[in-house]
Amino acid sequence: MNQRIDLVPVDAGANRCARDAAYTQVSWPVNLANAHVSYSSQGHVLLVGDSASLYSAIIDHPALHSSLASLTLICTDMPDDALLILAETSSSTLPIHIQPLLSSQRNRLKLEGHLGDFRAWLSGGSLTKESSINLAKALVSRDTFDLVVDLASPPCLELELLPPGYFHLPEANGERNDVLASLPDWVGDFDKPRYFQIASDACAHSTRGFTGCTRCLDVCPADAISSHKGRIDSRIDIDPFRCHGVGSCSSACPTGAIEFRQPLSHLQQDTLVAWLSAYHDAGGSHAIMRFVQAEPSATAADLPGHVIEVPLEDLGTAGSDQWLTALAAGACEVHIQAYSDMPVRLQQHLHDQLAQARGILEAIGLSPERLVWRGADDAPPKADLPRFNALPTRLIKGELQESSGTSHDAPSKRARLNCVLEHLAAHGHLNGERHSLPSNSPFGAITVDSEGCTLCMSCVASCPTPALNADQDAPRLSFREADCVQCGLCEQSCPEHVIHLVPGFLAAPERTQYQLLHEDQPFACIHCGKPFANTGTITAIQKKLAEHPYFSGAQAKRLEMCQDCRVKDIWEELAHHPDSPVRL
Repeated sequence: MNQRIDLVPVDAGANRCARDAAYTQVSWPVNLANAHVSYSSQGHVLLVGDSASLYSAIIDHPALHSSLASLTLICTDMPDDALLILAETSSSTLPIHIQPLLSSQRNRLKLEGHLGDFRAWLSGGSLTKESSINLAKALVSRDTFDLVVDLASPPCLELELLPPGYFHLPEANGERNDVLASLPDWVGDFDKPRYFQIASDACAHSTRGFTGCTRCLDVCPADAISSHKGRIDSRIDIDPFRCHGVGSCSSACPTGAIEFRQPLSHLQQDTLVAWLSAYHDAGGSHAIMRFVQAEPSATAADLPGHVIEVPLEDLGTAGSDQWLTALAAGACEVHIQAYSDMPVRLQQHLHDQLAQARGILEAIGLSPERLVWRGADDAPPKADLPRFNALPTRLIKGELQESSGTSHDAPSKRARLNCVLEHLAAHGHLNGERHSLPSNSPFGAITVDSEGCTLCMSCVASCPTPALNADQDAPRLSFREADCVQCGLCEQSCPEHVIHLVPGFLAAPERTQYQLLHEDQPFACIHCGKPFANTGTITAIQKKLAEHPYFSGAQAKRLEMCQDCRVKDIWEELAHHPDSPVRL
């Protein structure tokens, strides 16, 4: 369904009224009970820079002397006399400590943390990790600093999004003066929203000691996401104090294990559908849905009536699933509006999401040009109409909610996406072929070498989604491609190494149906006749244990017995031959 729009007059006034009706009928969702994280800063400040910069920073801002708890100066050159005298004559109300760094020590200065909890230490060289020097402990007798002002270049922290409480000010200009003057305002207790929640059970990152999906680790511009190794499995952890709420982790997560909370992702998706439904019910037409970073209270009064703006906390909170949802719900086109100073990693993530979504549209026979990227310098749409008609039928909110198959509080992200894709595919053309998508896309299939598969079902136990299914009545392995996120955990956990990933989007109805990958005949116990395994598994075990002394001779028959009969056979042998060694 790639029919381009007819050049006919459009009632701009009617569209504007319809858009206003949509905004009025359906409010942007707000999480009123959102959790918060708290920062506590007592005013212990770490300044890093050369002697001249440090001296100027203190002398030019006398208000610091009465508002801060301490100043610690990490001098990147030899401290001059003026700075030393300033430190020696510092008052008890603002003690000043100086720690010069040799040129060989500059690269050994390490820093991490956030407002109220910055850890600074000297490492490397001859120092082990355990013997690294904690500068806060050594200089001000506390574990951490509250604020860091970095006047040096290169900076101590090279991140796209810096943690709160860290300021990099290498130039002596008005910005440096403003930040130094505002340091007293950073003393006290502060709250900010906890932007996310993690459902570990749905996470495809790790299982049984194997590592799978790492998509969230690759897209955070604040480096607030890390993988923590446990005794066996690893887990994804997001530092709420360093998180900026960009939301790229949530849109990158294929299973919905990471859920953005400002607002909740599924409520945001429901709102898109409800807005478009209300817009069309009120007589609106030729809708363009424009995703933009803005406040929910911001209006699109200066835009054409057919442009419906989606005000996001940050552009990264909506990805390919929400853009495709808008098309399925009746938008002719979706525009993603970039903003200035967008982090490079976020922009790359959104470009990847856009390439995935366009690839899917092309695979199902719809034009990828329905998704439009607008750069930060591109003017917003004025009177221009979309280039395509909307789909003949619209996805409704009820269909989306019913597709989840779970509670309203924990809907399945992939189930919702599958509902959207089925609706789009019904208006396109499926050619039955597999279409390539950008690398690391969460779409594809697997192959299983039936000759080597023993149907141990380790892959089923490792799969974080319903993609793999073990039949309860017979030795049979099935696979539903629509649920596969290409995490690779099944491939890694297979003890026979007979599973391989097949990336790409299958444009065929079979994608949403369970397909048989391998089956075998049940193996019945030679004593009681009860099926307890499959023939392939027993055969493989017999081959591997053929030379084992405990399973030679008559004992080899125990491999063909169920658990109960095997125990009975052992006890019978003990009864007849009590002096013989027990071979289990």
